Amino acid sequence: MVTLLGETVTAAALPEARPLRATRVADFLRGRMMRDFVLRNGLVATPDEVAELVRYDAEFERRDRAQRARKFAELDRRLASGGLGVAERAHLEDFRATLSRLAAYEAEEDRKPAAERAESVPDYAPWIEMWKMHRVLYDRRGGVVGLASFGPYPHGAWASLVAEYERRGALRFHDQELRQDVIALFNRPPRIPVAPAEVDFTPYWRKPIPSSYFPGTSSPVAAPAAR
Repeated sequence: MVTLLGETVTAAALPEARPLRATRVADFLRGRMMRDFVLRNGLVATPDEVAELVRYDAEFERRDRAQRARKFAELDRRLASGGLGVAERAHLEDFRATLSRLAAYEAEEDRKPAAERAESVPDYAPWIEMWKMHRVLYDRRGGVVGLASFGPYPHGAWASLVAEYERRGALRFHDQELRQDVIALFNRPPRIPVAPAEVDFTPYWRKPIPSSYFPGTSSPVAAPAAR
């Protein structure tokens, strides 16, 4: 039903439901095009770039654990102080229980052998390459930018890239209905647009680590959206 760079996805490999087919094909195009774009433009993650992100994550975890320990002690003091309303006490106890579960999970992970812990270390390279690709795409093609869970996304530039692959014959649709649905996915407006003046493709690990993720007990435990 669609061929990209010599690789064909057949109808048998896709869901029967029309919207799901388009979503599955769009995901295939993004993954395959990203790899091709990264290789052709010299954007493969370097060992130094991977090491930089590893250091950031290690420092973030260190600060995060220390911050949660301080918050845990603060919650203990507030819960022991008395004078709390029923709703406020329930909220603080729930918050404390969440921090306690996180601490217990981390303690269990820390007890695992080093070799076993190493198996769970994420593969940072694709993450770094995605950020590098998105920055280059936007610098070259511009277009509307959307905000995704991991950060800014060059929405308009991706639509332009899909059109380019099709123009030069690297992408071919064998089903016009499917083509219509997939192209519509790439061209629809982003759910959360980013104003041009606010577009910033600096990766999160090259920004300062925020001093706090829960300024008050009304805030949930959080982590960077892109992590």
